[in-house]
Amino acid sequence: MIRFGFNRYGTPQVFQVLESDPPQPKPGQVQLKVLGFGLNPYDASLRRGEQAAFRKLSFPIVPGTDVLGEVTQLGEGVTEFAVGDVVINYRPIGGYSEYVTATVGKVIKKPTALDDAAAAGLGQVGIAAYSILQQLNLNPGQTLTVLGASGGVGALLVQMAKHEGLHVLAIAGSASQTYLESLGADQVATYDDAPTLPASDATVNAINGGDDHGLGGILTKAGGTLLTTAYRTPDVQGRALKLIQLGDDRPAKAEVVLPYLAELASSTELSVRIAERLPFSLAGVVQGHELLATHHAAGKLVVLR
Repeated sequence: MIRFGFNRYGTPQVFQVLESDPPQPKPGQVQLKVLGFGLNPYDASLRRGEQAAFRKLSFPIVPGTDVLGEVTQLGEGVTEFAVGDVVINYRPIGGYSEYVTATVGKVIKKPTALDDAAAAGLGQVGIAAYSILQQLNLNPGQTLTVLGASGGVGALLVQMAKHEGLHVLAIAGSASQTYLESLGADQVATYDDAPTLPASDATVNAINGGDDHGLGGILTKAGGTLLTTAYRTPDVQGRALKLIQLGDDRPAKAEVVLPYLAELASSTELSVRIAERLPFSLAGVVQGHELLATHHAAGKLVVLR
């Protein structure tokens, strides 16, 4: 089989095709033929070597946390799945491959309401959005403002927050206003209009890169919570706020989040916005990582067969 990985850190051009034998499932695992995988900013950070100091990995490194696959083999004791099932797998690494193995707790059957691209891009953004709500610990009826609400994490956060009974204000660029309304946000605004909105119990800065020009501090009540998804020191505008950096605490477990996402997809019109579908090839992976370095169209980048 082939995998897409690298033997040194650097630009997207460090990716190469790696050949190896397909992995065989151990007890409690399934083997998956990978039908597609999502590309995430974390993958690019891994490629650039920014994780090297605290995540010790041996070369070659094959990124990939989000996988859509077809079950091709069952390990001993596996009864939850059958050969031929199409599933979603969230994993720590290694998804840019023709075949992977996965423990059954990190696999769910693909909800019929999701197309292949949405399913391939759901894992990491879904776990991030769920982890955000877990850390904020808001009660139904409280108010949440989401900056960068049209992005992968932001859009899922809006939908999950509404599902949990929160009052949601969604902020994004003018081109995304209709899309945010379709997600069910209680109020939608552009960045220019946002300063006129009432302050919220909590604000999430999900802007790519984290530069909100102090808007998160402005839109959060004194004593409220400001959570950032990018590693950037927020400008709190002199307010006494509780600050949370996503990633400083352990993310929610895939075994908990994946069933929640499946239920959400089956009971609501869950939207996973796709920015671009890329070919299942070395060129597709390189192109995707080049796009990760840009302000590409809102949504997830996915590689599909």
